[in-house]
Amino acid sequence: MKKVMIVVCTAIAVGSLALASCCKDKDDDTPRVGKSTAVFNPDKTYGTMTDIEGNVYRTITIGTQTWMAENLRTTRYRNGDPIPNGATTDWPLSDNTPGGYCSYNNTSDPDTIATFGLLYNGYAVLDSRNLAPEGWHIPTAAEWDTLIAYVAAGEGITQNGINTVAGGKLRETGTLHWGRANRATNSSGFTALPGGSRGPGKPSFDHVGYTCFFWSSTIYDSYSLWYSSSSSDFLSFGTVMFSKPCGMSVRCIKD
Repeated sequence: MKKVMIVVCTAIAVGSLALASCCKDKDDDTPRVGKSTAVFNPDKTYGTMTDIEGNVYRTITIGTQTWMAENLRTTRYRNGDPIPNGATTDWPLSDNTPGGYCSYNNTSDPDTIATFGLLYNGYAVLDSRNLAPEGWHIPTAAEWDTLIAYVAAGEGITQNGINTVAGGKLRETGTLHWGRANRATNSSGFTALPGGSRGPGKPSFDHVGYTCFFWSSTIYDSYSLWYSSSSSDFLSFGTVMFSKPCGMSVRCIKD
């Protein structure tokens, strides 16, 4: 039986990690392509994949699985349909709510978005038009469990879907983005980034810089999905649940 952990998403001041708005020359109307500042494992060999908008992501093979090593940032479904921008839109707890995305704190800074990706609600994750690019899919809870078990390699304690050491092996190293004491080694190359979350209902943001949240496609009940999470305060990583209107990061896995 998996442990159910409810995360309360409330707005906070981000302090030194405040996410800026995009600045460009007043005479230049061409959007600036963002550049990620993620710190990847230099001892790993990364591949690449491209989404429907031309965004290029690093990928990493871990055991029998190949994962995106960066957070998804597409604003279109696989068939080209736009995903509604939920910057100022309520995401109520209703299956009639459309899929939506936003950036953390609704920033338009391209480097921030390239680094942390976008936040998607659970309705976008489940949309039949496919949030994941061609040849990829949103991981199931079981696929997250497989990843956790592989990187843990028998170390630590696994209970209720949470392993006590896997987070340290999956998270980006250092404090450039995590912002707190971070003992991670990123030995897997997964490079989990703390993209934070958006709360259900009216836009409210929390956890950037110290927690990563990644959706799965596995339904817990009519209101919730399983997701995986890790915080810089601990070395653990595990699969728990939360309601669909919450905004979280997405990592896709290869078909």
